Amino acid sequence: MSFLQEIVKQFPIRKSREQKDAFLKYALLQARRMGYPARISEDARHRNFVAGDPDKAAVLFTAHYDTPANMVLPNLIIPRNLPLYFGYQLGIVALLFLLCAALSFGVFTLTQSGLVALITFLIAYYALLLLMIMGPANKNNVNDNTSGVAAVLRLMESLPQEARDRAAFVLFDDEEKGRQGSKAFAVRHPEVKKGTLIFNMDCVGVGDHLLVIGKNYARPLPDYALLQQALTPEDGIMPHFYPSTGTTMNSDQRAFRRGVGCVFCKRRPIVGYYTPNIHTQRDTVADEKNIEYLARHLTDFVKALAEN
Repeated sequence: MSFLQEIVKQFPIRKSREQKDAFLKYALLQARRMGYPARISEDARHRNFVAGDPDKAAVLFTAHYDTPANMVLPNLIIPRNLPLYFGYQLGIVALLFLLCAALSFGVFTLTQSGLVALITFLIAYYALLLLMIMGPANKNNVNDNTSGVAAVLRLMESLPQEARDRAAFVLFDDEEKGRQGSKAFAVRHPEVKKGTLIFNMDCVGVGDHLLVIGKNYARPLPDYALLQQALTPEDGIMPHFYPSTGTTMNSDQRAFRRGVGCVFCKRRPIVGYYTPNIHTQRDTVADEKNIEYLARHLTDFVKALAEN
């Protein structure tokens, strides 16, 4: 059974303290079975899984292990179509505003009190926002971000012993609450925050187009050039490399100066690259082919780091 299958079967939701405890115990056992030193780093109340030595590694491979709240409308990922992305976000805000405005108007009609209507509007608006972030757990989160966690574990398993000191691995807590786990980890490790190449895998299970999004301080690095050489087209998968400027990917790599994020996408006319069904009950599939691609080619990348 693959890591993806095991996690989906045994730890489908990782939102409560107890659910996270169970998964972290599993992750530690897997790391130690592979021969990695591993621990849980308590970073400002956020519990991040760490394997290897992040302060000495040339590259950190990361993903977030927490799972989102269930939403009616998907968290649409469209990294290269900024007008559509911001239009969609504004549409959600406008919908929330209209719902809360209708409720507060009804309250005003009943009470004839503008103050009561305003308070009702504010309470309803912020309650809906919190519900979107911290509401009932989404039971289906195979792509977001079980796929990224499985890819990190599969890469750990794939690396040969002689190359392992070049890499470390972190599974971040509380990405869905505003990237809090990665922000806390970056504060704890300031040298990593400023100087280490971070390769973050988020929603890597759906689509044939691999978008690799590098921050401006990462892209000129010789190690980034080695990454580009390692991630080559294969088996219908096509990698694309973009700067963070003009691209949206709101994930944990943003906490680091030399952050690089990757996401698999589909592509269609007008919309461009997109990843569907995130944060909804329809997030039920991830392609093992994508995970194997990342493990194989990122292993080649780490080997190249070890040789240079």
